[in-house]
Amino acid sequence: MSLFDHLTLKTTRFAKMVAFYEAALAPLGVKKLFSVERPEGGVAGFGQSRAELFIAAIQGAQPTPLHVAFCASNHEEVAAFHGAAVAAGGTDNGLPGLRPKYHEAYFAAFVIDPAGNNVEAVFHGAT
Repeated sequence: MSLFDHLTLKTTRFAKMVAFYEAALAPLGVKKLFSVERPEGGVAGFGQSRAELFIAAIQGAQPTPLHVAFCASNHEEVAAFHGAAVAAGGTDNGLPGLRPKYHEAYFAAFVIDPAGNNVEAVFHGAT
């Protein structure tokens, strides 16, 4: 059982964020399941079989950035996530590689999304 049911990232850059996550999460088997745009704002849901990540449009100031880590199944998925995220407009914040300061098999990559969130894909391997 997962600790979280879902997570919502709020943004003033809705279309850019939806396009970013659609591209960045595809290598992890995650796709956009729905998107609704309304005059007062929009929401998009991402997941594999049900929406677990939501992007929600807000008015006003951009929220404080978060750190979000997505599970990957292997090193190749981590690298594919990083490449897709940078190609989709993300900013490199850590190339794919081992992070032994977390644990000996921690393999991850980091990208800053269009709203300033630090987004990670991680494969824990055998610990």
